[in-house]
This record gives sequence, C-alpha cells and structure tokens, in this order.
Amino acid sequence: MGQYFEPFIFEQIAAQDTNPRQLYLDEASTCQVYLLLMGKKYGNILPDGISPTEKEYQAAGEGNAWRVAFISDLDGQQREEEEERFFRKVQNELSYRVFSNPSVLVSLVKQSLYAYLKYKGIIQTLSFDEQICDDASMADIDAKKIKDFLHQARQKRGFPLSEDSDPMTVLKHLRLLRQDKPSNGALLMFANDPQYFFPSAAVKCAWFLGTETVKPIEDYKIFEGSVADQISQATSWVMSKLSVRYGQRNVEAQNEVEFEIPRSVIFETIVNAVAHRDYNSTGSVQISVFRNRIVVRNPGTLPVELTKADLMKEHGSYPHNPYLAEVLYQIGYIEKYGTGITENIRKMQEARLLAPEIDLSAEFITTIWRDDVAANDATSLSNDATDNSNVATNLGTNDASNTLIDSVNSANNIGTSKTNVATKSSNVATDLLAENKRVVDEIVKKKVHSKMSPQQIKECIIEACVVEHSVDELAKLLNKVPGHLRNRFIPELVADGILLPTKPRHSPGQTYITNPKLDK
Repeated sequence: MGQYFEPFIFEQIAAQDTNPRQLYLDEASTCQVYLLLMGKKYGNILPDGISPTEKEYQAAGEGNAWRVAFISDLDGQQREEEEERFFRKVQNELSYRVFSNPSVLVSLVKQSLYAYLKYKGIIQTLSFDEQICDDASMADIDAKKIKDFLHQARQKRGFPLSEDSDPMTVLKHLRLLRQDKPSNGALLMFANDPQYFFPSAAVKCAWFLGTETVKPIEDYKIFEGSVADQISQATSWVMSKLSVRYGQRNVEAQNEVEFEIPRSVIFETIVNAVAHRDYNSTGSVQISVFRNRIVVRNPGTLPVELTKADLMKEHGSYPHNPYLAEVLYQIGYIEKYGTGITENIRKMQEARLLAPEIDLSAEFITTIWRDDVAANDATSLSNDATDNSNVATNLGTNDASNTLIDSVNSANNIGTSKTNVATKSSNVATDLLAENKRVVDEIVKKKVHSKMSPQQIKECIIEACVVEHSVDELAKLLNKVPGHLRNRFIPELVADGILLPTKPRHSPGQTYITNPKLDK
C-alpha cells in the first residue's frame, strides 16, 4: 500500500519546537485515513478527562478523516473500565474488526485500505456479481427461471421486457451479461445449479431449544438453489419455529393470527443477508433459532460509505452486489433501497418487541429478539401463566417443562382474554408447526361454504398459508378437488408473488406459504 499511502511516524519527524501531543492532534485533524487500534488499557488521562488516543480519535472525526477501528481479542480478559467505555463509543460510531494476532491485523488493515481506495475511485474493480465465471456459458442458464422472473417483475415493477423475451436479451437488459457470458449475478439467480459454481452460496439453518449453540440441534437444514429460492425457503423454515398469537374474540368477530415476530422482519433480514453478503468468502449465511432470539449472520462487512449509526436511520444504498440486488428489487423482494433496517425497527416497535441488534465485529450479524413469553427463562414460567391479550404457543422450554395451549378447550377458546396454559412433563412432545397449522385451519374452516366465489377461495388459501400447506391439505380444508386448486388457483397466486413454494419446483411434497412481504 506504500504507493498510495504515506503513514505518519513520529520517530521520523525532525526535531522541532512543538509539543508532541499537539503534533499528534494536528496530524489527526488533517489526515485522510485514521486507523485506531484498541486493546486492554485506556492510557494516561489528560487534564480534560480523556486519553491522548481518544482525543486524537475525536480530532480525526472533526477533520472528516476516514476512520476505521481494529479491536484486539483479549480472549476473556477484561478491558479497563475507561477503555470499555471508549470501545462502546467507537462501536456506536464505526464498523470495526476484531484481530487475534499481528498477521490477522495486517490482513484486516489491507482489506480496509483497499476498500478505501475503491471508495475514492483510485482503483477500479468489478463487484462480484459483475464478474464472469470462465466455466459458465448461456447453456447453464435456466430459461424457465428467466420466464418466471419476467412474469413477477412485470407484475411487481412493470418490467419493460415482454414475457417471451429470450434469456440473453433479459440478461443484457439486467447488465448480467459480459462478453456474451453470464455474470456471477446471473448464475446466482438463474443458473440450473448455482451451487455447482458457488458451493458456499447457501443458507444454513439450525434450531436450538435453549439459548446457546449446544447439541442437540433439534432441526438443521441447508437451503440451496437460486438466491430467491434460498430466501423463501429459509423464511418459511424460520416461521415454522415461531409461536403464533391469537386476537381476542370479544374484540373482533374473526380471530386475527400473527406470528410472535412480524414475518416481514424475518424476510427482510434474510434478504439482506443473502443479497449483500461477500460471495468471495467460503462461508455461508447462517441462521440460528434460539429460545430467546434469532441470529442471522452473513460473511460480509458494512460498506465503507456507512457507519453503524447510519443503519438506524434512512440512508443511501451501497450494496455489495448491486446487480443482484436490482434483480431482487424487480421481483419485489427488496421494496426500497436503504430502508430495510429502519423498516424492521418500526415493525418490531409496533409489535412491542426490542429493535434488532447489529454486530459488525467479525461478520454482519443481526439478532432479532423474540417476544417476552419465548424470551423468559424456563424457571420463570408459572403453571397458571396467562396473558389477557395475546398468548404465544411457547417453544421456549427446556427438558423440564413444555407449555401447551390446553388441548381440550383450545378449539372453543382460542384468542379469549384468558387462556389456560398447562405445564406438561418432559415426555410431552410439542410439534409447534402442527399446532399453528391446526389453529389456522380452525379459523379458515369457518369461512368455507359450498358456494364460494373464486376470490373467496383465493382469500382462504392466502390465509391458510400463513403456515405452509400442501395442495392436498388445502383441498381437504376447502372441500375442493386437489387438481382444481393445483391447475387454477395455486399457479396464479404463485405467479403473482402472493404464494411462495417452499421447495424447488416439481419437488415431491411441495408446500406453499404466503409471501412475507405482503401487507397484512
């Protein structure tokens, strides 16, 4: 990096009649790049109450320097109290990286300086989704996926190309074709087998009954296919692990069904992880569902144009994979650039839940806290625990106890202001997805009658599929012939982006779930 940067080294400065501290401050306030290294000790405190390092950090900020921080991994040791305070301050203002030894630090500094040079336009490189894969050709592109994209994009955004446009024309329009070869973005979205080219381009999901990453893992899935397939399948999987809330019968004629976490929050978080990850990394997007939280981590970093504080307000969009993000925007997976996290915060506030937490120490990690019932420690659960408005079916228990909605009265008393919750012994197995489906089906059945209009049938399908259903299950629920739903209603709802398949096309046991991006 010596050809681009000249470091300030105090030992090389000629002797002069200047206070050393003032010399450092002058350099910090005029430098273009400020690198901060943080360890265990805070350092001497000056008369104004802060250390020389923190004062230099402030001066660099006031001088509009490009500041980046590198934090030493203390391996369990405690930082001094003032250093911990300073660290929290930096954490709220900058993205930072953690290093364990000097060689790791050197590598991280190089990455950051390289990102700065790209940001300033000093060096020019292609984003990952612009680059071409030498082993790929148009023969690897699935024409059916292109056609499905055209239908959805025309419905969602008024995409200008007709549905009979050939794949090469579509990729050229999306700028996913270079030298007549599909780019990496095209392969991630439209290839017959994207994982052939990018084995780590997958979403790995694990469900833990407790609050720590320890065995046994109750459920583990790896979702592959196109980025759109990964997003829809992973969203369905996460939603199947969550509790359902039921509205009050004495307030509304019809029970309102909600998941404990808004579905759009889960969907948006997974979209961000898949769309904006670093595809040069050998890591995959990982989703862990715990009793008290959901953690989504992707191998990526915050763009140099943004700070962590910027994420908490409406901000400009600087996607790592801009062309891939554009494809997802066209089909409605991304609604508006630069608003995803702020929208998630708003939705969580409306649901009276904690705002998502962002951790940029190693990867891009988002933690979504579950509602109070799921988050409470098992020891705080009471045998007669009730909630006078919303009761969540609780999966957050340990081997000692499981709380279930009383099976005798639930059919008649779902959503009442007082719901009996019985504590069962550890040998009672709870299938949360089955329980949620049963409750939803009870509500939909009340709307089913012999002379339903096509619109009423669609509405029942959409409402039932807040929990995934197969065509045969829907047919039984609606008293319809499976072929009638399979050939008429399901294809139309899927094409309009209202229903999402949970498995690759033509997979046995295919089920469908209502698109989490739909307004309630």
